Amino acid sequence: MQKAIRVRNIGFSSALLMFLGISVWGQQLADRPRQAATRTFVYDTTRETVAEGRVLSHTVESATPPIGTHLILQTAAGAIDVHLGTASFLEANHFSLAKGDSVKVVGVSSASREGTVFLVRVIQKGGQSLVLRTAKGAPLSLARGRSMGTQKVQQLDGAR
Repeated sequence: MQKAIRVRNIGFSSALLMFLGISVWGQQLADRPRQAATRTFVYDTTRETVAEGRVLSHTVESATPPIGTHLILQTAAGAIDVHLGTASFLEANHFSLAKGDSVKVVGVSSASREGTVFLVRVIQKGGQSLVLRTAKGAPLSLARGRSMGTQKVQQLDGAR
């Protein structure tokens, strides 16, 4: 009889401790400040701008988000990180870049926890222009791939 009471008391105590532990753990989770959600890179066509400058550096496959080709472009306002999409899309469209090239880009500056990056929709170097994103900002390398081919733009401002 005493053994049965002892087993019952141990079972009750264990259940009580487990319940209290879950309550305290849940309260600690609720009391923590909520972290801001990681914002993904967003292309907002209403904020499209034009930037012009010289290429300081060119990284074909950057590990910095968003993944793909990045340029550091020296503009009148300072150096900016410019994302062009996949290197294979640029190559398929016979568009090459090198340090010192003068380029003009149309796109949107987008921020996330990783930093600010200029997402390019249209790039122009010399007389050559290439559309990298749809009018809504989706990367052509992902949206319709290489089947779209190059889209030449007569005037950079006409692409906006």
